[in-house]
Amino acid sequence: MAEEAEPTEVEEADTPSASDQPSKRRLIIAGAAALVVLVIIGGFLLTRGDKPSATPSTTSAPRRPTTTTIKELPAGTYEVASVKASVPKIHVLAEAPAEWESTPKSVLTDDLTELPPLSQTSAPKRPAIPSIEEPVTGRYATESGWSFTNPGPYDPPQPMTFLVTQRRGIWLEVLLPVRPNGTVGYIKAEDVDITTTQKRIEIHVADHKLVLYDNNEVIVESSIVTGVSFSPTPTGVFYVTDIVPYRNPSGFYGPYALATNGYSEMLNEFEDGVPVLAIHGTNRPELLGQDKSNGCIRLPNDVITKIAGTIGLGIPILIWP
Repeated sequence: MAEEAEPTEVEEADTPSASDQPSKRRLIIAGAAALVVLVIIGGFLLTRGDKPSATPSTTSAPRRPTTTTIKELPAGTYEVASVKASVPKIHVLAEAPAEWESTPKSVLTDDLTELPPLSQTSAPKRPAIPSIEEPVTGRYATESGWSFTNPGPYDPPQPMTFLVTQRRGIWLEVLLPVRPNGTVGYIKAEDVDITTTQKRIEIHVADHKLVLYDNNEVIVESSIVTGVSFSPTPTGVFYVTDIVPYRNPSGFYGPYALATNGYSEMLNEFEDGVPVLAIHGTNRPELLGQDKSNGCIRLPNDVITKIAGTIGLGIPILIWP
């Protein structure tokens, strides 16, 4: 593979050159005929998909994520739901099922973790991603909510994964990879495998710092690049949906990118795709400690490599102002 060209510097935010952009690689989704174009904004991008026939759905208002009175979990423990391999597409309800409020919680944990504010609540109104009019490869709005293909749209194929915010009976409330950021939906527990993690990533935008914790133990701490003022890094609770390796580890995005469920709150598209928030490496380490991206978090390549080899899908990401 030919070496990637150096990225072009533009005012504050860096914009990669055409030969740098992963959008030039088409990725085949396992078990489907669709092709994916993968790009990073200052974020990752998924291609827009074919428009299904449906009416617009209503997204539930963003809620404060909590770890989900039968089973007790230790403080700092998060539940992750991975769609079973036998489920090629999972359907998500935008509104809680009728029995939700009358059903006791199935899981209880001491919620001792303060959570960052969700910048989406004060951001300019942007179109929903996905929507009926603008579906995204592998991610679709439906009459009752959304549907997601399994595995997800990145290469290599990985299980569609959600961060669980609450469990009640046969239903899970989960954080979704849709915009507005912070949107939750409802899935059936029988469609997923549930695991737990005590790892979390915390990002402090103003301090340009990222910390990976295992419970309260610091595993990694690093300086980072964050978003410019006109395309800032969103804040709130997010999670890792996919761990994506790059064929040229010395390229613009480094050896790995961690795709998240979040989206830019300023951009509606980027290079014909949708602006997915990501954490990735960089070939411009001299920019660390500065606001130079379009919203993504950039790390030194050795740090993103260590993180990618340490975490699993669904790990929560707490992004503070």
